Amino acid sequence: MMFAKLADWFEERAGFKEWVNRKRGLPIPDHVNFFYCFGGISFTIILLQFITGLFMIFFYIPKPEEAFNSILRFSNEVTLGWLMRNMHRWGSTLLVATLITHIITVFYHKAYQRPRELNWLSGVILFLVVFFFSITGTILPWNWRSYWVLVIWTDYVGTWPVIGNVLKWPILEYFSVSRSFVIHILILPIIAATLLFFHFKMVKRHGISGPL
Repeated sequence: MMFAKLADWFEERAGFKEWVNRKRGLPIPDHVNFFYCFGGISFTIILLQFITGLFMIFFYIPKPEEAFNSILRFSNEVTLGWLMRNMHRWGSTLLVATLITHIITVFYHKAYQRPRELNWLSGVILFLVVFFFSITGTILPWNWRSYWVLVIWTDYVGTWPVIGNVLKWPILEYFSVSRSFVIHILILPIIAATLLFFHFKMVKRHGISGPL
């Protein structure tokens, strides 16, 4: 009885049930099929990445001499640590795959055309942010694989015309595991959250694209 009154008190002020019922009543166009779901699937994976990553933050030590050992301790000694780590690791790969599928679907249906140009642009930038998430996340364990990922990508950046060498040497000069950690858990999430908010606002404004 007490919980029911508390729920009624919360509902009267927050209107959560009303919001859910209003969203459930939105019509779904007849042409929508399975491939239209990859945007939502990607968002679900992003939420799982946030949850598992938040759990791992409390055990990770962003120091070169401690990073890998802290991950091993997390995987082997923390309850369900191995599950959280593997969900986060493979979730990253799955997220890239679902986003690529979503981008291909949007491109196939020409949903990048007027008036959805900003929606398309924010989605592409968000994909690049996820890609940087993947790179910085691979570097954080700071094992042999992390080292070579850093070397390969800085060499690749160095091949870019005009700005390549300008960017390559500062990356190597100022690189540290702790800076990569800050980029991974703070800077990139803020950028991603901003892009997601804008992306969803554009989807709500223009609706689901029509069939070819």
